[in-house]
Amino acid sequence: MSFVLRTIAKRVGAPDIVRTRDIAAAEPVVGRGSDCDIQLTDLAVSLRHAVLRPAGPNNVKVIAQSLGDEKFEANGIFVRSAELDVAKTPVLGFGSHTLTLTPGEQPGQIMVTAEARENVASTAAAADQKGAFSLKYALFSQRWLAWTLAVLIVALCLALPIGVFIIDRHKTIETGAQQQWSSGPLSPGHHFLEKNCTACHQNAFVSVRDDACLSCHKAGLDKQAALHLASDLRRRGSPFPPDPAADHAPRDRLMAARPPDPNFVRRVNTWVAETFSHPNNRCASCHTEHVGDGKAEAANTPRPVTPDELRRNDCKDCHTDLKARLPDAKVANAPDWGHHPDFRPLITVGFKGDQPVVQRIAIAEATVQKTGLIFGHDVHLKTGGLVARMARELGKSHGYGAPLDCANCHRAAPDGGFVPVDMPRDCSQCHSLVFDHKGGVEQVLPHGKPKEVMAALKAFYAGGRPEWASAPAAFLERPGLKGGFYRSGPAVDPVAAAARAAFQPGGTCTTCHTVIQPTDARTLNYGIAPVAQTNRYLPWGGFNHNISEHRQDALGAQTCKTCHKVETSAKAEDVMLPKIAECDTCHGKTKPQVATAAGADCAECHGFHNPGAPVPTRQQKMATNALIRTQ
Repeated sequence: MSFVLRTIAKRVGAPDIVRTRDIAAAEPVVGRGSDCDIQLTDLAVSLRHAVLRPAGPNNVKVIAQSLGDEKFEANGIFVRSAELDVAKTPVLGFGSHTLTLTPGEQPGQIMVTAEARENVASTAAAADQKGAFSLKYALFSQRWLAWTLAVLIVALCLALPIGVFIIDRHKTIETGAQQQWSSGPLSPGHHFLEKNCTACHQNAFVSVRDDACLSCHKAGLDKQAALHLASDLRRRGSPFPPDPAADHAPRDRLMAARPPDPNFVRRVNTWVAETFSHPNNRCASCHTEHVGDGKAEAANTPRPVTPDELRRNDCKDCHTDLKARLPDAKVANAPDWGHHPDFRPLITVGFKGDQPVVQRIAIAEATVQKTGLIFGHDVHLKTGGLVARMARELGKSHGYGAPLDCANCHRAAPDGGFVPVDMPRDCSQCHSLVFDHKGGVEQVLPHGKPKEVMAALKAFYAGGRPEWASAPAAFLERPGLKGGFYRSGPAVDPVAAAARAAFQPGGTCTTCHTVIQPTDARTLNYGIAPVAQTNRYLPWGGFNHNISEHRQDALGAQTCKTCHKVETSAKAEDVMLPKIAECDTCHGKTKPQVATAAGADCAECHGFHNPGAPVPTRQQKMATNALIRTQ
């Protein structure tokens, strides 16, 4: 035999609520306690009041037995025990509740119907009180009022904005119909789009997509395209040019690297959003809009966004234990500045044809690189010797006048790096490329590939050289030297003589380059080993040499040699990058500790949307905007 419990809850002016469930216990207990199979919420009922036991032939009878001294009502009589015939529909009473026993739908099944007894006096009093304070007869029906308000809300807040959107979709929306959907004013940077909803909300009832954001914040544009975009946005009212936003990493890896949200409610919200096609890996997931307060926007002073409004992971949240979530990640864990791994610069390890092959190598192991050059910093930076004497002799008119320093060859670039060293511009004052004179004008060899050199020599000597052909012993300039060489007689080929003077051992080219000699000594098929100049060894870091603290110390002295140990380097292959310990002398310190103290936040060197590029300051943005105005 099994029991099924059906509870009936009465409601005024509405259908009863009926719930049915199977009772697992073979002998269900009736009482007020939460552990009872049939729980009755009435203080007149004991915690464990009685038990129902099947009895009789074919289990058609039930014995109701009290579990204490309290009695219960069985068919109108208060007893402690009673044998009940289920076929006769017996009724048990426990306080204000009744239990009616009837045969169930299945053989051997008993249905127990529990409901509260109706108190006539209290019901009538409640009805009178409700009628006395009701507005039912003072106004029209509450149901009609509710329907009327519902229709008005749908018409004003849904139908009207949709209609305006369809009619005025491709124009600037100047009506207030859509404003009621806005959750707040836009931030100062986007305030000029306040009346142009479709600039971001391009599809009706679709969340803002990344394409809408990247229409202004697109990365990878050339200078002309970026100026054109910024100028267009300025005409539309943008206060400054937009920042380009490149992906920090592939979206799927960003989501995999993200640590679990410690807030359970936000985890549930994330699951719901992803389930209903509202992904949380969009631009708008971090860059929250419509969170202004109006007054701040009018005064052009942005209100700080609270953590609840802008929920995103900080750098350390993902990079503290990144390897555990992304075992194949190529970057090491970096929980904070104190545990930042040492640098892994891009090092040229060889060449594939003329193209350099680079690898990221730990700086402790990256001691040499393949540059294709023959050069020694130690010789050029000595305060005495031949190089220093030549620099003094050249004088200030040529940009020298004193022993060489770093700035004589390495010229700063606007992006915080350095422009590549150019031989004609930076070296030819000492390493001359002059090979002859014509009409009192020096003839200079092109600094490039040997084929270009040979073409220039053949073009120059194409008609012979009558100026010295009649001379008994003509003097030929030797490129790179103040002296020269004498031809042995009229049979000397000037093209071959000038080429060998440049490419043969001891010639100008061999001073800095590895010259590949021709396989046939009778030919002039010289070659030059490929050369690689590294522009940025750490492209994923935004180190900026143009920052004054990176160029000068607290006393104004240059710091190039402080970080780069160049004075003892005799080979161009030496990697002279500082270790992170050198950065630690300033970063992460306070002013009382060191005068050149600097911050240790990740954003000091790394940008999220533009890794490897310095984050532009507001002054730089405004300077760019001023440049656009002059176009």
